[in-house]
Amino acid sequence: MNALMELSNDIHRFIILEVLLKTLERDQQYLNVLKMGDVFTEWYTLKNNETFEEFKNVKSKLNKAGCKIEKVNNDGVFTEYMIVIRGKTDKRTYSNIALRKWVREELKRLLNMSYQTPGDRK
Repeated sequence: MNALMELSNDIHRFIILEVLLKTLERDQQYLNVLKMGDVFTEWYTLKNNETFEEFKNVKSKLNKAGCKIEKVNNDGVFTEYMIVIRGKTDKRTYSNIALRKWVREELKRLLNMSYQTPGDRK
């Protein structure tokens, strides 16, 4: 599966950005209790929009390569994704702890903090 190897980082990025968008959306509801909640809401909206644009670009790149990704199972410990590239199927399984770690690193990137990249995982 040479195509899978070529798209591996983009597939990882797609999955992490998708989870990050859901996390930002869920966490935004808690900002209204902060004294400066309106400022944080503005920042969340800005970062959510930036992340969504990045997500759309990655998704478009994967679609052009004939790649579709679908979450097929989450048992509370592991999340399994089905990856179809031009008719060939593969599965990728993430521990939920690993997903949380990578989403945390992506949020650090948004906050301009020191963070790890997928290249650092090797």
